[in-house]
Amino acid sequence: MEVLGGLESGHMYRFEVPGLGYGVDLPLTVLPSGERRIRIASLNLVGQIGLNRDLGRLLAQRVREVFPDREGLVFMTVVEKALMLTQATAQELGLSAVAVAYNRVKPHMEAERRPVIQVGSSSVTSGSKFMAVYERDINLIARASRGIVVIDDVVSTGGTLLALEDLLEEVGAHLNKPLPGIAAAFCVAQEGELQTLPSYPVYALTRLPTPEFV
Repeated sequence: MEVLGGLESGHMYRFEVPGLGYGVDLPLTVLPSGERRIRIASLNLVGQIGLNRDLGRLLAQRVREVFPDREGLVFMTVVEKALMLTQATAQELGLSAVAVAYNRVKPHMEAERRPVIQVGSSSVTSGSKFMAVYERDINLIARASRGIVVIDDVVSTGGTLLALEDLLEEVGAHLNKPLPGIAAAFCVAQEGELQTLPSYPVYALTRLPTPEFV
């Protein structure tokens, strides 16, 4: 299947991932960051069917190396940017379901009559946002006996991971039982340095250039 390139204009960063077999041109995008502006190499996987498939295969291979036995692990991601990647990874691993932290409370959650848990978060690439899980995700997370494995596209400051930790703590409080927490995070690329080192490993296939204030 062809992986399309050349669909975006402007200055590009050549993105290389070991084992991928081809490079991808990422647009250098300037985003607001507080009162300043920041330039990043934008890895936007939404709609990238072939690229998600190939990166998902590489991530699944890394997951197998770290967790040959995946019994008792529940996989989780954050919409919307990493959802297709996570689905590709999950298919490679033979998973039937993953937990999803949504970016807002949605009507299908029926928050007025079903449990919904929400926390706030921020990230370099997405800015301020919220994470929410509802009944289906809560019940799936409750099945984790060894831990939660996070799949994401890019890990930068670690703000998303910190928010997920808060979210899981709230889920544990709702369930009235301790949860094992995050066992590891897997991402396509790490961008810059984590502001707070997590207690679990973060595995990245490669790195993106450090964001620059402009």
